[in-house]
Amino acid sequence: MRVRIRAPNGVHTITLEDVANVGNLIDAIRDKASIKGGIAVKHGFPPKPLDLQSYDRRMLVIDLPVTVNGEQLIVSETEPPLSTEPSVVKTSIGPSSGPLSNSQGTLLNQHERDLSFPSDPPNPFKGWFGPGSSSSDSKASKSFKGQEPVVQVEGMPGWSCTMRVMEDDNSCMFRAVNYVCARGLDMMSELRGVVASVIQADAGLPETEQRFTHVVLGTSRDKYCEKIADPNIWGGYIDLTILSEYFATTIYSISVDDGSVVTYNEGQPTFAIVIYSGIHYDCVALTQFANDPDDDTTVFEKVNTTMILGAAEKLCRILKSRNYATNLSKFSIKCEDCGTLLTGTKQAQEHGSATGHYNFVEYTPR
Repeated sequence: MRVRIRAPNGVHTITLEDVANVGNLIDAIRDKASIKGGIAVKHGFPPKPLDLQSYDRRMLVIDLPVTVNGEQLIVSETEPPLSTEPSVVKTSIGPSSGPLSNSQGTLLNQHERDLSFPSDPPNPFKGWFGPGSSSSDSKASKSFKGQEPVVQVEGMPGWSCTMRVMEDDNSCMFRAVNYVCARGLDMMSELRGVVASVIQADAGLPETEQRFTHVVLGTSRDKYCEKIADPNIWGGYIDLTILSEYFATTIYSISVDDGSVVTYNEGQPTFAIVIYSGIHYDCVALTQFANDPDDDTTVFEKVNTTMILGAAEKLCRILKSRNYATNLSKFSIKCEDCGTLLTGTKQAQEHGSATGHYNFVEYTPR
């Protein structure tokens, strides 16, 4: 297990065995933070005290009433006995539940599914927006870096909502989930592995309980798992479903184009928010210092859903007004192989299937 701590002497990552006990965790925190006396720890959002020293040192960390693996903890030194002061945090990893689909965003779910994973014949947009491409989204995300809108969160004085731009490398969905649910830990390969493991384990369930069938995946389990391990393959609604359950967190995905909200793993005590431009994922962070990502809070308590989600939706409206959306159903496309003019992914896929042409570029109709 891995834990990120923010201490007076900086930010550190602690790696522990899965069978580590509370004593091991306390000793590791003291060592990384150079603390000799008592430690004050807070976790979650809003920050809540975690009195590690009140537990038996022999107790396993996984038996604590809160999840520590993947969490960011705020640590400070106290005079014994332990007091409880400090600042900001994130994340939780725990049990999984919830259906594959949800009550919101059916059309966007299908849209994301169309983009999330290539089938045979290949998705022409997958290659077009692949490594080295110059998609409008790629240009937009790069131009927004450092100029992200900031929106005040009503009812939460001092807190602002902003977007954190993810790298344009075909793993932006995984990066966005990594950032919000396990910030400070590099879990990119692990997250793809989690998706593959869950899908393969699904085959061992009774047929009536299987969720990730050939019909849902659009291909065989083995083929899906083989391809999703490739860092150049996009993630989509299937992967978001699995990862939201892995982190035991509701994840809201807001479409910049039409403002619709897809809910993954609904009903969890905490939630996070990602932003979907049409071909790229970024994420939402709350901060008191907009220009300091180290201060970000990215997992929130359910009680604050209305205030925070409302601010995020307003943020997306601002992004749309700044042309940060790509509607692939209305996208103007030209086939470079034969010059045919097309509109949207559906026409491009049909054209590719019929002709074998997959060399597309964006064009501006006159």
